[in-house]
Amino acid sequence: MSTATASCGTYRRPSMVESAAAGIGAGLVSWAERRRYLPPLEATLRQSALRRRQELSDLRQDAIGAAHSGLEPRH
Repeated sequence: MSTATASCGTYRRPSMVESAAAGIGAGLVSWAERRRYLPPLEATLRQSALRRRQELSDLRQDAIGAAHSGLEPRH
């Protein structure tokens, strides 16, 4: 057990309301990113931006899942 985990005490699973709030928050961030205006770009730049946005979305979902799993984060 790491010192960060030890200092926080035992793990408490999130309530349904907390889990729903985290999901809604992640959904709102994704929605805001999709709404952002992208000026006309070359096709390759646009594809790169979409790929990075998807990777960030995947990382965000992984972070939220890890935060609610009770597992210690890996660095």
